[in-house]
Amino acid sequence: MVAAPHGDRMAYVHSGEIRLPIRFRRMLRLACLFMAAITTFACGYHFQQQARLPGDAKRLYVDIFENRTNQAGLETTVTNAVVFEFVKRGETDMVKEPSQADLIMKGVIRSVQISTAATRSNSGAGERQVSITLDVRLVQQDGNVVWSANGLSDNDAYVVGADKFLNDDKQRATLGLVSTRIAERIYNRFTDNF
Repeated sequence: MVAAPHGDRMAYVHSGEIRLPIRFRRMLRLACLFMAAITTFACGYHFQQQARLPGDAKRLYVDIFENRTNQAGLETTVTNAVVFEFVKRGETDMVKEPSQADLIMKGVIRSVQISTAATRSNSGAGERQVSITLDVRLVQQDGNVVWSANGLSDNDAYVVGADKFLNDDKQRATLGLVSTRIAERIYNRFTDNF
């Protein structure tokens, strides 16, 4: 073991690695933790709250979203994303039948837009933008609307190549990703509004 100068303190070289004194290492760890805490709270970060349904409602049924687009199967993708988000993050009891629910979530997928975002020279490759817009509402058993959010939308892009089948797979995956982000937004509206 050889002592090597390290600023005004001594560092110890052991087996080819430099080891700082224990006191210095502890101070360095504390400084890193302090900086992480300052950065976290200075950015306004906060932990997500549990979703609370309005009134005394405890059980929620998510109805299959109505699909007013030409994208077959999108209603299943969006509905599954919403159910998954509530199951994953909430204490809301999800039920399988509307008759068992205190509230029923209904939604309408109003539009899907797929447009060229960028093109590349002669190869035909480029980028396509996918955008979904939908409305969602919570309805009591008697049909009374207790909450709604209209015009929720999100978008993302994917790279287009020469293979049509691969492009179709990328488009479906991007629609799934956008559906997931809209489901997160719906959940976040619950935690913000109630």
